[in-house]
Parts: sequence; C-alpha cells; structure tokens
Amino acid sequence: MRRLSTRAGRLGIAVVALALLAAAQLPASARTERARPAGSDPFKPGSAYRGDFPDPTVWRVGRRYYAASTTVAALNLPLMTSTDLRTWTTRAASDPANPFSADALPTPPPWAQTQQTPKRRTFMSTWAPSVARVAGAYVAAYSVPRAGDGRRCLSLARSASPTGPFVDSSKTPLGCGTGAIDPQIFLDHGKVLLLFQMAGRPGRILIRRMNSSATAFAPGSGTYELLRPAAAWEGGVVENPAMFRYRKRLYLLYSGNNWKTSGYATGYAVCKSIVGPCTRKGRLLSSGRYVAGPGGAMPFTDTAGRLRLAFHGWTPGNVGYPTSNACTGTAQGCAQRRLHFAYLTAGRRGRLLLRSWF
Repeated sequence: MRRLSTRAGRLGIAVVALALLAAAQLPASARTERARPAGSDPFKPGSAYRGDFPDPTVWRVGRRYYAASTTVAALNLPLMTSTDLRTWTTRAASDPANPFSADALPTPPPWAQTQQTPKRRTFMSTWAPSVARVAGAYVAAYSVPRAGDGRRCLSLARSASPTGPFVDSSKTPLGCGTGAIDPQIFLDHGKVLLLFQMAGRPGRILIRRMNSSATAFAPGSGTYELLRPAAAWEGGVVENPAMFRYRKRLYLLYSGNNWKTSGYATGYAVCKSIVGPCTRKGRLLSSGRYVAGPGGAMPFTDTAGRLRLAFHGWTPGNVGYPTSNACTGTAQGCAQRRLHFAYLTAGRRGRLLLRSWF
C-alpha cells in the first residue's frame, strides 16, 4: 500500500481513535490480479507519485526512505524513494526510451507465471514484497503465481543496492504449500525469519527460520503457526503479517477481512516468543472518516528513531477497483489503495497507539 497521501497534516490521538474505530464486517474474497487498476495514476519513471501502492514495505538507508509494493503499472517490483515520507519519486528508468526499465526486479524467475500488457510487456503479478538488508545484500521476499497451476508461491531476489536491480536466480520457488502469500523478512537477535500467510480452510499466519544469508529456509527448521482467523471482524481472513519488537514486547500486526471492502482492517497481537503463542489485542486500524479498508501495515524506524507504520487505504466512499476508466472523469476520481503513514507508540500494558498519521 505510499508523498502518497490523500491528505496532509496531523490529528490528535483522540480524533484518530474516533476516526478508526468503526468497521463493517463483510465476507472475504480472493484478490484480483491486474497490471494497474483502471484509472489509477500513471507510474512514470523518475516522477512524483501519489497513486495506487498496495501492500507497502518501507525501509530506510541513512536519511533516505525506500518503498516497494504489490504490482502496479505492469512492474514486477514498483519502487520509490523519499527523504520526508511525503513526497515520493518513482525509480528512474535505466533506458529513457523504455519506461519498464524502471522495474526494480526486471526479470521474473523461469518458474513464475507471467502475463503481457497490450504493448507486449511481460511481467509477473507480485504481491506484498518485503525488503530487508541481510548479510550485506538487500533481499526482497515476495509472492508470485507458479506457471502451470497458478498457485501462489514465495520467492527471493537480491541486490547490492536498495534501489535494485533485484535478481531472482531461483530455479524453483522457496515454498508453495497450499498457496503462500504476504512474506515478511524479520530480523531478530541475529536470527533471520520469514512470516507468511498459507492458504487453507482457514488460512493461517506462519513463521519459519531462514539461513543467515536469507537464501533459503534454515536446514532442519520447523514451521510454526502464529495465528488463524478467530475474531468476528476478521471475516475468516488473517494475512499480511508483520512482526516487530518494541519496548520489551513482541508484536504481530496482521490484516483481516475482505481486502477490497471497507471491512478490511489491521489488527495486532502480542506474542510470547517468535514461535508464539500470540494473543490478540484488537484492531489498530479500521475504516473511519479519513481512510477505508486500511491494511498491509509494515513498521519501520524513521530518521529520528521513532517507530512509524506504513499502510495502504482506500478513500472512504470510493472503495474497490473500477472495471472501466469512466471514473477518471468524476470529481472523486478512481478508487486506489494509497500509501499512508502513522506514528506508533505503546500505552499501558503494551497497548499500541497511533499518535498521528497522514
């Protein structure tokens, strides 16, 4: 899901709390695959961007921020940079005559299912990437359909630079199971871990240890379940996991419900260890006056050392991708999942709080 904001400014915590408490509870459904939602803002190389940017991951190198998202504009890995989290610039094209050379992951692995744009650009539909610096390299974990059966699988790509190009040299997926999505690379006390959602009845959030260079799962490592749907607001769905430590507690963020409705929301749990058990603490983000269906939340630390949260959200009253470009001529414009940010802190008994957001 990211400036890239639909509005600027900060809200006091009381206003934020009121704006985010109400959420409809709607049934879950599968995500649709598309190169770029109809009518969304053009993703032009080296230009300012405020458009569709779902399932964001944000990381910082020095005083510069980097963000990547689920496929938009027929790019395998859309990538942007910023120095203030408000004005974002898309990755420049290495070949000015070819806008697709701005792709931070230019070549799909041979086993991935691909599709073509009307202008014959070949790309893969990646979901919810996570980027982290591991063993001197930048590693991107992502989900992509496997050729032949279309099952969602996990894969890894590496780069010497935070802007790429990332290279996926895999001959086979990292893992598929019944369908794996939404990976997060979590670094914890020298351990490299991968969280992800595994499809099933129900889908579950799992965690497994990787080797020290994040090239594969650690030999002999086990897979542990952290969460499965239980709360009514989740609508039978838990996905988009993100684990982090803060003030001596281990937190797990996750999204629940149907991603293309205002019922989608972000919950959190406190975990006893990296393999659980994890105890739900309720919703952190849900639909309100300023955002609808907030999800894909990812924590990171800003240049001042403060804990931040990146997430995507629809504009209230304009939820769900359109099926035509007719919305481009309307005052409201076309529905997009735009990038938002929040300051995150903890209150009594570890309760997570949003101090302000934009």
